Amino acid sequence: MNAREYLASLEFHGVKLGLDNIRHLLAGAGNPHTLYPSVHVGGTNGKGSVLAMLDAMCRAAGLRTGRYTSPHILDVNERFLIDARPVSDADLDASLGFFRRIAERMTPSPTYFELVTAAAFQLFQQHAVDVALVEVGLGGRFDATNVITPIAAAITNIDLEHTQYLGDTLEKIAFEKAGILKESVPAVIGETQPGPLGVILTRAREMGCPVRLMERDFRFDVQGPPWNQAFTYRSDGMALGPVTLGLPGDFQGPNAALAVALAECLAQTFPQLDSRAMLTGLHSARWPCRLERVLDAPPVIIDIAHNPAAVRQLVRQVPHCVVVLAVSSDKNAAEMVRHLAAVADPLILTQFTGHRALPVGRLCAAAEGAACHRVDRLEDAITLGMRAATADRPLVITGSVYTSGQARALLVEKYKARPLQF
Repeated sequence: MNAREYLASLEFHGVKLGLDNIRHLLAGAGNPHTLYPSVHVGGTNGKGSVLAMLDAMCRAAGLRTGRYTSPHILDVNERFLIDARPVSDADLDASLGFFRRIAERMTPSPTYFELVTAAAFQLFQQHAVDVALVEVGLGGRFDATNVITPIAAAITNIDLEHTQYLGDTLEKIAFEKAGILKESVPAVIGETQPGPLGVILTRAREMGCPVRLMERDFRFDVQGPPWNQAFTYRSDGMALGPVTLGLPGDFQGPNAALAVALAECLAQTFPQLDSRAMLTGLHSARWPCRLERVLDAPPVIIDIAHNPAAVRQLVRQVPHCVVVLAVSSDKNAAEMVRHLAAVADPLILTQFTGHRALPVGRLCAAAEGAACHRVDRLEDAITLGMRAATADRPLVITGSVYTSGQARALLVEKYKARPLQF
Protein backbone atom coordinates (compact mmCIF):
# COMPACT_ATOMS: atom_id res chain seq x y z
CA MET A 1 0.00 0.00 0.00
CA ASN A 2 1.57 3.29 -1.08
CA ALA A 3 1.11 6.62 0.68
CA ARG A 4 -1.97 7.63 -1.37
CA GLU A 5 -3.64 4.27 -0.77
CA TYR A 6 -2.92 4.54 2.94
CA LEU A 7 -4.44 8.02 2.99
CA ALA A 8 -7.55 6.79 1.18
CA SER A 9 -7.95 4.00 3.74
CA LEU A 10 -8.26 6.61 6.48
CA GLU A 11 -11.49 7.95 4.96
CA PHE A 12 -13.34 5.09 6.62
CA HIS A 13 -12.22 6.26 10.07
CA GLY A 14 -14.84 9.00 9.76
CA VAL A 15 -14.81 12.29 11.66
CA LYS A 16 -13.03 12.62 15.00
CA LEU A 17 -13.06 16.01 16.65
CA GLY A 18 -10.10 16.71 18.92
CA LEU A 19 -6.53 17.96 18.83
CA ASP A 20 -4.49 15.15 20.42
CA ASN A 21 -3.75 13.26 17.19
CA ILE A 22 -2.78 16.32 15.16
CA ARG A 23 -0.51 17.56 17.93
CA HIS A 24 1.22 14.18 18.07
CA LEU A 25 1.73 14.12 14.29
CA LEU A 26 3.10 17.64 14.19
CA ALA A 27 5.39 17.11 17.18
CA GLY A 28 7.02 14.31 15.20
CA ALA A 29 7.78 16.84 12.45
CA GLY A 30 9.17 19.54 14.75
CA ASN A 31 5.90 21.55 14.91
CA PRO A 32 6.21 23.15 11.48
CA HIS A 33 2.97 25.12 11.97
CA THR A 34 4.75 27.38 14.46
CA LEU A 35 7.46 28.47 12.03
CA TYR A 36 5.56 30.94 9.80
CA PRO A 37 2.70 33.43 10.21
CA SER A 38 -0.77 32.09 9.48
CA VAL A 39 -4.35 33.25 8.98
CA HIS A 40 -7.31 31.13 10.11
CA VAL A 41 -10.78 31.37 8.53
CA GLY A 42 -13.89 29.56 9.80
CA GLY A 43 -17.63 29.86 9.24
CA THR A 44 -20.37 28.05 7.36
CA ASN A 45 -19.99 29.30 3.77
CA GLY A 46 -17.48 31.47 1.91
CA LYS A 47 -14.30 30.39 3.73
CA GLY A 48 -12.53 29.22 0.59
CA SER A 49 -13.57 32.31 -1.37
CA VAL A 50 -12.24 34.62 1.35
CA LEU A 51 -8.92 32.79 1.30
CA ALA A 52 -8.77 32.74 -2.52
CA MET A 53 -9.09 36.53 -2.60
CA LEU A 54 -6.69 37.07 0.30
CA ASP A 55 -4.20 34.72 -1.35
CA ALA A 56 -4.37 36.70 -4.60
CA MET A 57 -3.82 39.96 -2.67
CA CYS A 58 -0.81 38.56 -0.83
CA ARG A 59 0.74 37.26 -4.04
CA ALA A 60 0.16 40.64 -5.70
CA ALA A 61 2.16 42.10 -2.81
CA GLY A 62 5.05 39.76 -3.58
CA LEU A 63 4.45 37.32 -0.71
CA ARG A 64 4.93 33.58 -1.05
CA THR A 65 1.70 31.95 0.08
CA GLY A 66 0.56 28.55 1.24
CA ARG A 67 -3.18 27.90 1.13
CA TYR A 68 -4.89 24.90 2.75
CA THR A 69 -8.54 24.25 1.89
CA SER A 70 -10.88 21.27 1.78
CA PRO A 71 -12.27 19.24 0.21
CA HIS A 72 -10.67 19.03 -3.21
CA ILE A 73 -12.43 19.07 -6.60
CA LEU A 74 -10.45 16.57 -8.67
CA ASP A 75 -7.22 15.70 -6.91
CA VAL A 76 -6.03 15.83 -3.31
CA ASN A 77 -3.03 17.96 -4.36
CA GLU A 78 -5.47 20.88 -4.74
CA ARG A 79 -5.76 21.13 -0.95
CA PHE A 80 -2.15 22.33 -0.72
CA LEU A 81 -1.50 25.40 -2.86
CA ILE A 82 1.88 27.12 -2.98
CA ASP A 83 1.52 30.47 -4.74
CA ALA A 84 -1.87 29.22 -6.02
CA ARG A 85 -0.42 26.05 -7.56
CA PRO A 86 -1.04 22.54 -6.23
CA VAL A 87 2.02 20.88 -4.72
CA SER A 88 3.77 18.25 -6.79
CA ASP A 89 3.02 14.56 -6.45
CA ALA A 90 6.58 13.96 -5.26
CA ASP A 91 6.39 16.55 -2.47
CA LEU A 92 2.97 15.40 -1.31
CA ASP A 93 3.83 11.71 -1.40
CA ALA A 94 6.98 12.36 0.64
CA SER A 95 5.04 14.26 3.29
CA LEU A 96 2.25 11.68 3.45
CA GLY A 97 4.86 8.93 3.77
CA PHE A 98 6.58 10.80 6.61
CA PHE A 99 3.37 11.13 8.60
CA ARG A 100 2.25 7.60 7.76
CA ARG A 101 5.28 6.27 9.63
CA ILE A 102 4.21 8.24 12.70
CA ALA A 103 0.52 7.38 12.27
CA GLU A 104 1.07 3.63 12.10
CA ARG A 105 2.41 3.75 15.69
CA MET A 106 -0.58 5.73 16.99
CA THR A 107 -3.67 4.49 18.81
CA PRO A 108 -6.23 5.52 17.77
CA SER A 109 -5.18 6.02 14.18
CA PRO A 110 -5.48 9.56 12.81
CA THR A 111 -8.27 10.44 10.41
CA TYR A 112 -7.87 11.41 6.77
CA PHE A 113 -8.28 15.08 7.63
CA GLU A 114 -5.75 14.95 10.46
CA LEU A 115 -3.11 13.41 8.21
CA VAL A 116 -3.60 15.89 5.35
CA THR A 117 -3.64 18.80 7.80
CA ALA A 118 -0.29 17.71 9.18
CA ALA A 119 1.03 17.35 5.64
CA ALA A 120 -0.14 20.88 4.79
CA PHE A 121 1.74 22.44 7.68
CA GLN A 122 4.92 20.53 6.83
CA LEU A 123 4.68 21.37 3.12
CA PHE A 124 4.31 25.07 3.92
CA GLN A 125 7.48 24.94 6.00
CA GLN A 126 9.38 23.08 3.29
CA HIS A 127 8.33 25.64 0.67
CA ALA A 128 9.30 28.55 2.95
CA VAL A 129 5.98 30.39 2.69
CA ASP A 130 5.75 33.94 3.99
CA VAL A 131 2.20 33.30 5.21
CA ALA A 132 -0.10 30.27 5.47
CA LEU A 133 -3.80 30.75 4.77
CA VAL A 134 -5.75 28.02 6.54
CA GLU A 135 -9.41 27.05 6.19
CA VAL A 136 -11.20 25.33 9.06
CA GLY A 137 -12.42 21.88 8.08
CA LEU A 138 -15.41 21.30 10.39
CA GLY A 139 -16.53 23.54 13.22
CA GLY A 140 -13.48 25.14 14.74
CA ARG A 141 -12.89 24.46 18.41
CA PHE A 142 -11.85 20.82 17.90
CA ASP A 143 -10.94 21.01 14.22
CA ALA A 144 -7.45 19.71 13.39
CA THR A 145 -6.43 23.10 11.99
CA ASN A 146 -6.99 24.72 15.39
CA VAL A 147 -3.46 24.00 16.56
CA ILE A 148 -2.25 27.22 14.94
CA THR A 149 -1.97 30.61 16.62
CA PRO A 150 -2.62 32.91 13.67
CA ILE A 151 -1.82 36.58 13.27
CA ALA A 152 -5.44 37.17 12.23
CA ALA A 153 -8.65 35.13 12.12
CA ALA A 154 -12.06 35.47 10.52
CA ILE A 155 -15.51 33.92 10.88
CA THR A 156 -17.60 34.33 7.74
CA ASN A 157 -21.15 33.47 8.78
CA ILE A 158 -23.18 30.96 10.77
CA ASP A 159 -25.85 28.64 9.43
CA LEU A 160 -27.14 25.19 10.34
CA GLU A 161 -24.64 22.53 9.22
CA HIS A 162 -23.15 19.30 10.58
CA THR A 163 -25.65 19.49 13.44
CA GLN A 164 -24.73 15.98 14.60
CA TYR A 165 -21.28 17.32 15.50
CA LEU A 166 -21.76 21.04 16.12
CA GLY A 167 -25.21 21.35 17.69
CA ASP A 168 -28.72 22.03 16.50
CA THR A 169 -28.94 25.82 16.95
CA LEU A 170 -27.08 28.75 15.42
CA GLU A 171 -25.79 29.68 18.86
CA LYS A 172 -24.31 26.22 19.49
CA ILE A 173 -22.67 26.21 16.07
CA ALA A 174 -21.33 29.73 16.67
CA PHE A 175 -19.76 28.54 19.93
CA GLU A 176 -17.85 25.81 18.09
CA LYS A 177 -16.71 28.12 15.29
CA ALA A 178 -15.67 30.83 17.76
CA GLY A 179 -13.24 28.30 19.20
CA ILE A 180 -10.66 29.40 16.61
CA LEU A 181 -10.31 32.81 18.32
CA LYS A 182 -7.01 33.02 20.17
CA GLU A 183 -5.77 35.32 22.90
CA SER A 184 -5.16 38.87 21.63
CA VAL A 185 -5.35 37.80 17.96
CA PRO A 186 -7.35 40.25 15.77
CA ALA A 187 -10.65 38.81 14.53
CA VAL A 188 -12.79 39.85 11.57
CA ILE A 189 -16.44 38.81 11.83
CA GLY A 190 -18.91 38.62 8.95
CA GLU A 191 -21.86 37.22 10.93
CA THR A 192 -24.56 39.82 11.69
CA GLN A 193 -27.44 37.81 13.24
CA PRO A 194 -27.74 38.86 16.91
CA GLY A 195 -27.85 35.36 18.43
CA PRO A 196 -24.75 33.77 16.92
CA LEU A 197 -22.93 37.11 16.80
CA GLY A 198 -23.44 37.49 20.54
CA VAL A 199 -21.84 34.09 21.14
CA ILE A 200 -18.83 35.01 18.99
CA LEU A 201 -18.37 38.37 20.71
CA THR A 202 -18.52 36.74 24.14
CA ARG A 203 -15.67 34.44 23.14
CA ALA A 204 -13.73 37.37 21.69
CA ARG A 205 -14.05 39.31 24.96
CA GLU A 206 -12.89 36.28 26.95
CA MET A 207 -9.81 35.99 24.73
CA GLY A 208 -9.08 39.71 24.56
CA CYS A 209 -9.38 39.71 20.75
CA PRO A 210 -9.59 43.04 18.93
CA VAL A 211 -12.71 42.63 16.79
CA ARG A 212 -13.74 44.19 13.48
CA LEU A 213 -17.41 43.72 12.60
CA MET A 214 -19.16 43.79 9.24
CA GLU A 215 -21.51 46.82 9.01
CA ARG A 216 -19.91 48.46 12.05
CA ASP A 217 -16.19 48.70 11.33
CA PHE A 218 -16.23 48.09 7.59
CA ARG A 219 -18.84 48.16 4.84
CA PHE A 220 -19.09 47.15 1.19
CA ASP A 221 -21.27 47.53 -1.85
CA VAL A 222 -21.63 45.45 -5.01
CA GLN A 223 -23.34 46.61 -8.18
CA GLY A 224 -23.94 44.92 -11.50
CA PRO A 225 -24.70 41.43 -12.86
CA PRO A 226 -23.17 38.33 -11.20
CA TRP A 227 -20.28 37.98 -13.69
CA ASN A 228 -19.37 41.67 -13.83
CA GLN A 229 -19.69 43.11 -10.35
CA ALA A 230 -18.26 46.42 -9.19
CA PHE A 231 -17.17 46.18 -5.54
CA THR A 232 -16.38 49.05 -3.17
CA TYR A 233 -15.12 48.88 0.42
CA ARG A 234 -14.98 51.43 3.21
CA SER A 235 -13.47 51.34 6.68
CA ASP A 236 -12.03 53.95 9.03
CA GLY A 237 -8.60 53.34 7.51
CA MET A 238 -9.34 52.64 3.86
CA ALA A 239 -11.53 53.42 0.86
CA LEU A 240 -11.16 50.88 -1.93
CA GLY A 241 -12.74 50.48 -5.36
CA PRO A 242 -14.75 50.25 -7.40
CA VAL A 243 -13.08 47.10 -8.72
CA THR A 244 -14.51 44.24 -10.76
CA LEU A 245 -14.42 41.08 -8.66
CA GLY A 246 -12.75 38.03 -10.15
CA LEU A 247 -15.20 35.73 -8.36
CA PRO A 248 -18.80 35.95 -9.64
CA GLY A 249 -22.00 36.15 -7.59
CA ASP A 250 -23.43 38.84 -5.34
CA PHE A 251 -22.70 36.58 -2.35
CA GLN A 252 -19.00 37.30 -2.97
CA GLY A 253 -19.52 40.88 -1.74
CA PRO A 254 -19.29 40.00 1.97
CA ASN A 255 -16.49 37.52 1.24
CA ALA A 256 -14.50 40.22 -0.55
CA ALA A 257 -15.11 42.62 2.34
CA LEU A 258 -13.84 40.06 4.85
CA ALA A 259 -10.77 39.42 2.69
CA VAL A 260 -9.95 43.14 2.57
CA ALA A 261 -10.54 43.53 6.32
CA LEU A 262 -8.15 40.63 6.91
CA ALA A 263 -5.64 42.20 4.53
CA GLU A 264 -5.82 45.40 6.57
CA CYS A 265 -4.89 43.35 9.64
CA LEU A 266 -2.04 41.62 7.79
CA ALA A 267 -0.66 44.92 6.52
CA GLN A 268 0.68 45.57 10.01
CA THR A 269 3.00 42.57 9.49
CA PHE A 270 3.40 42.93 5.72
CA PRO A 271 3.36 46.65 4.79
CA GLN A 272 3.74 45.78 1.10
CA LEU A 273 0.14 44.54 1.26
CA ASP A 274 -1.17 47.93 0.15
CA SER A 275 -4.29 49.10 -1.66
CA ARG A 276 -2.77 48.36 -5.07
CA ALA A 277 -2.16 44.73 -4.09
CA MET A 278 -5.65 44.47 -2.64
CA LEU A 279 -7.28 45.77 -5.82
CA THR A 280 -5.17 43.47 -7.99
CA GLY A 281 -6.03 40.46 -5.85
CA LEU A 282 -9.76 41.13 -5.80
CA HIS A 283 -9.81 41.34 -9.60
CA SER A 284 -7.52 38.37 -10.31
CA ALA A 285 -8.78 35.82 -7.74
CA ARG A 286 -10.00 32.47 -9.05
CA TRP A 287 -11.76 29.66 -7.18
CA PRO A 288 -12.99 26.65 -9.19
CA CYS A 289 -16.61 25.46 -9.09
CA ARG A 290 -17.89 28.53 -7.27
CA LEU A 291 -20.53 29.79 -9.70
CA GLU A 292 -17.93 29.00 -12.35
CA ARG A 293 -18.90 29.18 -16.00
CA VAL A 294 -17.01 26.32 -17.63
CA LEU A 295 -18.69 26.30 -21.06
CA ASP A 296 -20.33 28.97 -23.20
CA ALA A 297 -22.39 27.09 -25.80
CA PRO A 298 -24.59 26.13 -24.13
CA PRO A 299 -23.65 27.99 -20.95
CA VAL A 300 -22.74 25.55 -18.16
CA ILE A 301 -22.18 26.68 -14.59
CA ILE A 302 -20.80 24.53 -11.77
CA ASP A 303 -21.33 25.50 -8.15
CA ILE A 304 -20.48 23.40 -5.10
CA ALA A 305 -23.52 24.65 -3.11
CA HIS A 306 -23.82 21.82 -0.61
CA ASN A 307 -26.26 23.13 1.99
CA PRO A 308 -29.48 25.16 1.99
CA ALA A 309 -27.72 28.45 2.76
CA ALA A 310 -25.44 28.09 -0.27
CA VAL A 311 -28.35 27.01 -2.49
CA ARG A 312 -30.31 30.11 -1.47
CA GLN A 313 -27.36 32.22 -2.64
CA LEU A 314 -27.09 30.27 -5.88
CA VAL A 315 -30.71 30.66 -7.00
CA ARG A 316 -30.46 34.45 -6.75
CA GLN A 317 -27.79 34.40 -9.45
CA VAL A 318 -29.54 32.11 -11.98
CA PRO A 319 -33.31 32.72 -11.74
CA HIS A 320 -34.10 30.60 -14.84
CA CYS A 321 -31.96 27.55 -15.53
CA VAL A 322 -31.68 23.81 -16.07
CA VAL A 323 -30.47 22.11 -12.88
CA VAL A 324 -28.61 18.85 -12.35
CA LEU A 325 -28.55 18.07 -8.63
CA ALA A 326 -26.70 15.36 -6.69
CA VAL A 327 -26.08 15.68 -2.95
CA SER A 328 -24.30 13.97 -0.09
CA SER A 329 -26.22 11.73 2.26
CA ASP A 330 -25.74 13.95 5.33
CA LYS A 331 -27.33 17.09 3.81
CA ASN A 332 -30.80 18.62 4.08
CA ALA A 333 -31.77 17.50 0.59
CA ALA A 334 -35.44 18.42 0.91
CA GLU A 335 -34.73 22.09 1.53
CA MET A 336 -32.09 22.21 -1.20
CA VAL A 337 -34.57 20.75 -3.70
CA ARG A 338 -37.29 23.16 -2.57
CA HIS A 339 -35.16 26.22 -3.38
CA LEU A 340 -33.88 24.85 -6.70
CA ALA A 341 -37.32 23.74 -7.89
CA ALA A 342 -38.37 27.39 -7.93
CA VAL A 343 -35.82 28.25 -10.68
CA ALA A 344 -35.23 24.94 -12.47
CA ASP A 345 -36.76 24.03 -15.83
CA PRO A 346 -36.24 21.11 -15.76
CA LEU A 347 -34.91 19.85 -12.39
CA ILE A 348 -32.83 16.71 -12.96
CA LEU A 349 -32.08 14.61 -9.86
CA THR A 350 -29.20 12.13 -9.87
CA GLN A 351 -26.31 10.90 -7.72
CA PHE A 352 -22.55 11.07 -7.87
CA THR A 353 -20.30 8.03 -7.55
CA GLY A 354 -19.05 7.17 -4.07
CA HIS A 355 -20.13 6.07 -0.60
CA ARG A 356 -21.00 9.63 0.47
CA ALA A 357 -23.74 10.01 -2.17
CA LEU A 358 -27.42 10.23 -1.32
CA PRO A 359 -29.06 7.54 -3.49
CA VAL A 360 -31.13 9.10 -6.24
CA GLY A 361 -34.25 7.33 -5.00
CA ARG A 362 -33.97 9.02 -1.63
CA LEU A 363 -33.25 12.36 -3.33
CA CYS A 364 -36.44 11.98 -5.38
CA ALA A 365 -38.37 11.16 -2.21
CA ALA A 366 -37.00 14.35 -0.65
CA ALA A 367 -38.41 16.30 -3.60
CA GLU A 368 -41.87 15.71 -2.07
CA GLY A 369 -43.88 16.14 -5.25
CA ALA A 370 -41.75 18.80 -6.95
CA ALA A 371 -41.61 18.33 -10.72
CA CYS A 372 -38.35 16.54 -11.48
CA HIS A 373 -36.63 13.98 -13.69
CA ARG A 374 -34.84 11.00 -12.16
CA VAL A 375 -31.60 9.96 -13.88
CA ASP A 376 -29.56 7.29 -12.13
CA ARG A 377 -26.09 8.25 -13.41
CA LEU A 378 -24.51 11.70 -13.22
CA GLU A 379 -23.05 11.36 -16.72
CA ASP A 380 -26.50 10.69 -18.20
CA ALA A 381 -28.01 13.54 -16.18
CA ILE A 382 -25.46 15.95 -17.64
CA THR A 383 -26.21 14.71 -21.16
CA LEU A 384 -29.91 15.41 -20.57
CA GLY A 385 -29.10 18.80 -19.07
CA MET A 386 -26.90 19.78 -22.00
CA ARG A 387 -29.76 19.02 -24.40
CA ALA A 388 -32.20 21.13 -22.37
CA ALA A 389 -29.91 24.14 -21.87
CA THR A 390 -30.15 27.20 -24.12
CA ALA A 391 -28.32 30.51 -24.42
CA ASP A 392 -30.72 32.15 -21.95
CA ARG A 393 -31.32 29.08 -19.79
CA PRO A 394 -27.93 27.80 -18.57
CA LEU A 395 -27.23 24.37 -17.19
CA VAL A 396 -26.35 24.57 -13.49
CA ILE A 397 -24.68 21.53 -11.91
CA THR A 398 -24.66 21.64 -8.13
CA GLY A 399 -25.27 19.95 -4.77
CA SER A 400 -21.85 18.82 -3.57
CA VAL A 401 -18.14 19.20 -4.09
CA TYR A 402 -18.19 15.56 -5.24
CA THR A 403 -20.86 16.37 -7.82
CA SER A 404 -18.77 19.31 -8.99
CA GLY A 405 -15.56 17.33 -9.28
CA GLN A 406 -17.06 14.41 -11.16
CA ALA A 407 -19.06 16.73 -13.42
CA ARG A 408 -15.97 18.82 -14.12
CA ALA A 409 -14.00 15.77 -15.19
CA LEU A 410 -16.82 14.62 -17.49
CA LEU A 411 -17.20 18.07 -19.04
CA VAL A 412 -13.47 18.40 -19.68
CA GLU A 413 -13.33 14.96 -21.29
CA LYS A 414 -16.50 15.10 -23.40
CA TYR A 415 -17.11 18.79 -24.04
CA LYS A 416 -13.64 20.41 -23.70
CA ALA A 417 -14.61 22.48 -20.66
CA ARG A 418 -12.07 24.92 -19.22
CA PRO A 419 -9.40 23.37 -16.95
CA LEU A 420 -9.19 24.18 -13.27
CA GLN A 421 -7.76 27.59 -12.33
CA PHE A 422 -6.70 28.65 -8.84
